[in-house]
Amino acid sequence: MKEIGEEKKVEILGKELKKIKEEFEKCQKEKEDYLEGWKRERADFLNYQKRQKEVIEKVSEKAIESLIKELLEVLDNLELGIKSIKEKEVSQGINLIREKFLGILKKYGVEEIEVIGKKFDPSCCEVVEEVESDKEPETIISVIRKGYRFKDLAILRPARVKIAKKKESANSSFREEKSDSEK
Repeated sequence: MKEIGEEKKVEILGKELKKIKEEFEKCQKEKEDYLEGWKRERADFLNYQKRQKEVIEKVSEKAIESLIKELLEVLDNLELGIKSIKEKEVSQGINLIREKFLGILKKYGVEEIEVIGKKFDPSCCEVVEEVESDKEPETIISVIRKGYRFKDLAILRPARVKIAKKKESANSSFREEKSDSEK
């Protein structure tokens, strides 16, 4: 009879062990599900932080760009003032201010677009006038208003320029006048 009682105990313990194993496996599965969920949420959060950082950088860059565009107008007026001043000492003082101003703009990634002597490029220049010249046609011969680039990428303001055009020969002018007088 003791054997039957022992077998019963072993059977009961086996059932309890099976139940405990099932519960343990259930807990393991839940743990894995929670861990995977946490990992996904963590990755989503890191991606969110990265996107937010990019948005903030773009917004601040646009704000800086907007401010710089307005400051370029002040710089233009400062340069016009320097040209119109007759007194050398005053002109030198204002020129120092201009150089400091340009240094600050450069610090924030603003650079003047160098165009004199180069071929006209519509992506960074606007033609104000075509002037007869011995230079190759469409070569920039003078700058009316300086152009500026922001961080080697965006054109803040295109340069306004005069470009060379082919000189008309005296013979072609004579032929035009002759044809006009024959009418």
